[in-house]
Order: sequence, then structure tokens, then C-alpha cells
Amino acid sequence: MKTLAPTLLIALAVASSAGANEVQFIALDNSPATRLCIAAATLKPMQLHQAIRHQGLNEKGVVRTIRCNDENIASFAARYNPDALSVQRLSAHAPRGSVTIREYQANEADSQQVIALSGRFD
Repeated sequence: MKTLAPTLLIALAVASSAGANEVQFIALDNSPATRLCIAAATLKPMQLHQAIRHQGLNEKGVVRTIRCNDENIASFAARYNPDALSVQRLSAHAPRGSVTIREYQANEADSQQVIALSGRFD
């Protein structure tokens, strides 16, 4: 039951975020790194913090060791997470300083994105 809660939390976050920012993530594996990548892209700050702590890690360790689709997790979150505070918390630990949030405005042709995601520890 303990491992079901974070998986369910992330699945709900992915499902609810698909309507909000029109991005749907498809995990290519069920690794802790991939689950944290999805969390970084979809969850609010407290939920993200809890997902990180559940893996026995801290934000600094996650930012310095996890890559999402060959991109630093803080940069990945900046690209997809609409919650600026979540991005700010991760980018505070980015190796090269803070990460800026990129504005993304969908046009009708690409109103929904599907992203295959694989996370890994460096």
C-alpha cells in the first residue's frame, strides 16, 4: 500500500494536468527517476516535496542526479510545470544557477502534446 500511494498520486497529477496545460506524459518505465520526472513536471510544491522525500532523497540530490529525457530535472520542470514555485524550488539547486521558466503558448495545431518520458540517475 505504501508504494501505491505515490504512484496513484503521480497518475492523478498526470491525468489532471493534461487538461490544464495540455501535456500528457507517458512513462517508458516505472523507475523512481521517471516517476520523479513526472512529479517535477506536474505537481505543486508540497506534493513534489513529498514525492521526493518518499524516494528517500532531497531536492538538491534530485536536481544534481536525475535527468529527464537527457535534460536536467530542473530544466525539465521549467519547461512543463505551470507552477512557478515548484520550478523555483528545484532550480535553486541547479548546478549552473537558477533555471528560467519558458513561456509556452499552444496554438490549435498542437493543443495537446504527448511526451514519452524516461528518467535516469547520473
